[in-house]
Amino acid sequence: MFTKEEQQKLTELMSSNEDFAYFFTKSMKECKLLTSQISHEIRNPLTLIKSTDQLIETVHPEVREFKYWDQLKEDINELETLLIEFSMFNHSEVISKQKQNLLLLLKSVLNTFRPLAEQNSIDLSLTIEEDDLPYYTSYSFDPIKIKQVFTNLIRNAFEATDKGNYINIVCKVSAPSHLIIEVQNNGKIIPADELPAIFTPFVTYKSGGSGLVLAISSNIIAAHNGTIKVTSSEEKTSFIIQLPLFE
Repeated sequence: MFTKEEQQKLTELMSSNEDFAYFFTKSMKECKLLTSQISHEIRNPLTLIKSTDQLIETVHPEVREFKYWDQLKEDINELETLLIEFSMFNHSEVISKQKQNLLLLLKSVLNTFRPLAEQNSIDLSLTIEEDDLPYYTSYSFDPIKIKQVFTNLIRNAFEATDKGNYINIVCKVSAPSHLIIEVQNNGKIIPADELPAIFTPFVTYKSGGSGLVLAISSNIIAAHNGTIKVTSSEEKTSFIIQLPLFE
């Protein structure tokens, strides 16, 4: 992946050289198409393997006693999840904007997690100033992709929190240019040495993680001409998303 400095240089080169911009864009599209085809070809036999695994367990239930059986099923599921997330990553920069109620979407995502919050005694909330409401109730964004971002961030927040902690979405406006949305929690701190690479694809510090979830979220926000960053301290961890009010 490119650093910010490399991305800036690449943007300058593409702006100043139409031929370079054409061939670079074409190469990127061909690369994405190829990786999508490879992912698809892997998923087909994996589906058959998973079906065979389930059939074996149905016909021979005694196989559950084999000490590596559960590990085999877990490995199959992890590979399936990785391929799904890889496909999402490959298409994360393709968005279709619609003018909708962003606040309503955020509340919908929170409501999905409320049963889990109640079960784990987590205080789940959303806060916004009255004056900022109009900026959120009619905003142009891709509802499917943005919902994916906040679902990912809140799910990660649940993994970091314990009983009695909180998860809060704070919606603000940096008038007149940007919406600011923070997903905050007061759970486990993210170590300082992990923060610089937290949005880098395939870099993960979680057991069984793919290292793609936050990279997907970062790409989606970038496709909306926004930014996402993270801060973490003993007080709280915040994923801060900034979205432009005007294109």
